[in-house]
Amino acid sequence: MAFSTPVNVVRWDGTQGQLRYRAVFDGAGQDLTDSAIVDISALAPAPNSVKVQRIQSVINGVYSATLEYDATTDQIIDQFSGQSDISNPYVVDYSKGPNGGVVPTNTAAGFVGDILLTTVGAAAGHELNLTIDFRKKT
Repeated sequence: MAFSTPVNVVRWDGTQGQLRYRAVFDGAGQDLTDSAIVDISALAPAPNSVKVQRIQSVINGVYSATLEYDATTDQIIDQFSGQSDISNPYVVDYSKGPNGGVVPTNTAAGFVGDILLTTVGAAAGHELNLTIDFRKKT
């Protein structure tokens, strides 16, 4: 088991949504690899894809976290890393950019569009808190 207290809550109104994710790692060597934290096929009504508008993350521990869109070759959304003995808060707002968010390439081979999480170097007691605001890609 990778976490002692996993929490993954997704809210979706058909146009926009929010993920709230919290994990406390309970041991070393239990990193996540392409773990789907937003499964767009489970959203009702299901969009073809979503664009990430804002990410707020707090990482406690010396490890890194990568968010990607699922495809044969995953498309990186962003990467975050932590430091020891302090919590690193990050807030990244992509909504002011030219596309109003991080837009996936739907035409990529094997495109699914789920939002995936991969961690590297997580150990016992490390924590991850994510809030991701996303919107239906039009």
